[in-house]
Amino acid sequence: MQAISIGDYNLKEKRNLTDFVVFAIFTIFFGFLLITGEPLYLGDSFQHEMQFVTREPVYALLMQFLRWISPQHHYQLVIIVQNVLAIIANTIFVCALRRLLKLKWYMLPPVILILLAPHIMTPLASSSGMILTNSLLSEGISYSLYLFFILYILKAVWSRTILGKDSILAFFWAIGVSLVRGQFMILILVWFLAMGLIAFFQKKWKQMVILTGLLAVAFVGRGLLVKTYNYCEQGLFVSTVSGKAMSVANVLYVADREDGAAIEDEGLREVFYEIYDKAYADGMNYRFSPKGLLARAAHHEECHDSLNFDYFSVAAKEYVTETTGITVENYQLMMVEVDQVASMLMQELMPQVFGRYVYNYAAMIMMGFIRSVAFVHPILNWYALAVYLLAMILMVFVWIKKNDSKAAPFMALVLLMITGNVTGTSLMIQCISRYMLYNLPLFYLAGLLLLSECYDIYITAKK
Repeated sequence: MQAISIGDYNLKEKRNLTDFVVFAIFTIFFGFLLITGEPLYLGDSFQHEMQFVTREPVYALLMQFLRWISPQHHYQLVIIVQNVLAIIANTIFVCALRRLLKLKWYMLPPVILILLAPHIMTPLASSSGMILTNSLLSEGISYSLYLFFILYILKAVWSRTILGKDSILAFFWAIGVSLVRGQFMILILVWFLAMGLIAFFQKKWKQMVILTGLLAVAFVGRGLLVKTYNYCEQGLFVSTVSGKAMSVANVLYVADREDGAAIEDEGLREVFYEIYDKAYADGMNYRFSPKGLLARAAHHEECHDSLNFDYFSVAAKEYVTETTGITVENYQLMMVEVDQVASMLMQELMPQVFGRYVYNYAAMIMMGFIRSVAFVHPILNWYALAVYLLAMILMVFVWIKKNDSKAAPFMALVLLMITGNVTGTSLMIQCISRYMLYNLPLFYLAGLLLLSECYDIYITAKK
C-alpha cells in the first residue's frame, strides 16, 4: 500500500467507476433497509419529538423541522433522511480512505463490510432488534455524522497540521456530534489530546495555548447553545438534565442502607431509604450480583434502568412535589429538579460507597471494552483481550519500522476514542452495544491497515 500526500486529496476531484460502485453498494444496502422497514418508535423517541430538556438539541430539531414539512408523514421523512445520510457518509468515508491511502480494489470489500458491521450487528445483538437508520432515535444520524469527525481528525493527524483546515473542521464536527449525543463530548477531548500531542512533540507551545483556549470555548459555547435551545423550546435556561439522574443509579446500586446515615437532610435521607428498601426487596443491589467483574456488570445492566425510572424517579418526583410544590403537570421543570435531587444524593453517598463504586465502575468498563470490538461471550471475552494486545503490538511495531505509517496513528486514535467512550459512558449509564459499536468498525479498519503495512514492511525487508 503506497502512501499518498494529504495535500493531493480533494473530494471534488473527478470520480471513477470504483466510487460509483461504492455508492451503489451503500445505496442498495440502506435502500433495502428503508424499503423493507418501518419507522421504529422506541422508548426515547417521544422525548426527542417533544424537545424535552433531557435530550440534546440536534435530533429533536431535525424531527421538529420534518414534522413542520409534513405533520402526517414526518416519521417516514426522518428515516428517509437517516438512510440517505448513511449512504452519503459511508460513501464519502470509503472513497476518501481509498484516495488517501491508495487502497487497491481488493481492499474495498472488507472495508465496506466492516463499516456496515454496526448496522448488521445491532438488529442481531440488541433486545429491541432495532435497525439504526430506521429508528426514531439520535443513533439514526449519529453513526453517520461520527464518520465525518473521524475523517477530518485522521487527515489532521496524518498531515500533522495542528490548526489547519482539517483540524478545525474536526473540532467543529466534534462539537456538532456532541449536540446529537451528549456522550460524544468526549470527541472534543479526543481532538484536543490528538492535536495537543502533535504540538507537544513539535514543541509548538503557542499552538498548545490556542488549543487550550479552543477547548474552553468549545465546552462553554456548547453549554450556551444547549441552554439557549432549552430556553427557546421550554422556557428553561438549563443544560441537558438527564445525566445526573442516570448517574445516580450507579451510586444507588452499590449503596448499603447504613450509608443513608451520612445524608444530612432528613427528607432526602427518607427518599434514599424508600428507594433502597424497595430496590433491595426486588434484588436491585450489588449484594445480589454473582461473583466476578463481568457478572457484576451484567447484573448492574439488568438493574440500572429500573433503579433510575422505577425507583429513584418515582421517589424523587414525590420529594420535589412535597418540597417545592412542582408537579408533573410542569414536567420539564420537574425533570430539572429531579436532576438536582440526584446530584444531592450522589454528593452525600459517594464518600460512603466509593470503594464499591470503583469496583462496579471497573466492571462496566470491562464490559464496554469487550463490546467495542466483540460480543460478550465466554470465548469472545478472551478474544477481545487478545485482539487488543495484538493491535497494540502491531501498532508499536509498525510505528517503529515505518515513520510515515498511516495505520499506526489511526489505531492509536481509535484506542483513544474507545477508552474515552467506554470510561465516559460508564460514568452515567451501562455500556450497551448500541453505545459501544461506534468504534468497532474503526478498530477493525485500523487493524486491516496495520496488517497491510506489516506486509509492506515484510516485502521491503525481503528486497
